Amino acid sequence: MNKPTLSLWLGGVLFALVHAPAYAEAWTLAQTLTAARDYSAELSASRNEAKALESMADSARELPDPKLKFGIENVPVQGNNDARFTREGMTMQKIGIMQRYVSEEKRDRKAQTLQAQSQSVNAQAQTLLANLQRDTAQAWLDLALSEQALKAARTLVNETERQLGVQKASVGAGSSTADSVLTLRVGLIAMRDKVTVAERDVRLAQARLLQLTGEQVSGVSGAMPTWQRLPADEASLNEGIALHPEVIAAARQANTAKARSSESAIAAIPDVDVEVYYAHRSEDYDDMAGVMFTVDLPLFQSKRQDKDHAADVSRTLQANDQLALTTRAHAAQLSTLIAEYQAAQTLWLRQRDDVLPLQQQRVKLLNAQYRAGQSELTALLAARRDLLDTTLAANLAAKTVARNWAAIHFLIPQETAQ
Repeated sequence: MNKPTLSLWLGGVLFALVHAPAYAEAWTLAQTLTAARDYSAELSASRNEAKALESMADSARELPDPKLKFGIENVPVQGNNDARFTREGMTMQKIGIMQRYVSEEKRDRKAQTLQAQSQSVNAQAQTLLANLQRDTAQAWLDLALSEQALKAARTLVNETERQLGVQKASVGAGSSTADSVLTLRVGLIAMRDKVTVAERDVRLAQARLLQLTGEQVSGVSGAMPTWQRLPADEASLNEGIALHPEVIAAARQANTAKARSSESAIAAIPDVDVEVYYAHRSEDYDDMAGVMFTVDLPLFQSKRQDKDHAADVSRTLQANDQLALTTRAHAAQLSTLIAEYQAAQTLWLRQRDDVLPLQQQRVKLLNAQYRAGQSELTALLAARRDLLDTTLAANLAAKTVARNWAAIHFLIPQETAQ
């Protein structure tokens, strides 16, 4: 191996050693939420849109740029002086500056409309953030609970695998029939299938977190959130409906419509163009200068500006109605989520506190009876399979509770650690 190749190989090994722990690192929920927020292209696009509207609002308060006007006027096109620039006294080389004056009130109201639009975009960004935090928390909790299910399934399978060696010895000693080993192997295959499903759930949760954060989250660390109970009492949750980002976004939309209506209310105030020019004529004629004014004439205000304002007023009323509908929809959504959470919590507690302990006692009892020769191997295997099924069912119920908890907790965006 030549020196350049060796150097490259050593560099690759060092790179792998340095970066390998990062890929294997477990993530806390706060770290995962922060990574998802920083990775989101939707949030970045929303922030940039809000900044653009703020810049436009600042620009809207300024007068339009002045215009430079220049050219040649009154060039003859007929007669003896056709196409001549110096024979006709009216022919002029003209240059001037024109400035449009828009009333300060109109400019301020346009800026207020753009600021309202910026606030609306920021409110919509909070909706995106809340949904992102909900999805990320659900994926993180799925991974945490899937790891627990996988660990429990592997423990039960390992216990059954150890039974295989004992069973073979029993067959050799003549205390068990030969088909008992086959029965045990068939049971092990069924239990290993459950382990495979649990492994799949872990990988699916990891893939979902990769999609949300752009990072390889191989496992979870840190304290679990208290998903076993509601984030707050029902009264507090209902009081917080006004703080939900979609409700705030609907309120911002209503404010935008109101600002636009205020802007169109003074649309009939005329704009004024002022032009100052200097005109140079041929040497035989005197130069000229002048000032010109151009004023808008809203002669048909009732058919134009008033109609536009009436349309904006109707849109404002529509936005207010949409705000009321959004508030009512969130109240119904919260009631639904709470009902789903409470039902899932009841089912999970029944599995954890009632069914699972009974299944564990049954396995212990049958295991003791089997060792004493008072029970068949098939009964013990069936009990272990039932225990595994119950363990996975309890874990699935826990995931449902955790998902509903995240959906309630992240209806409003939460602050995350930096």
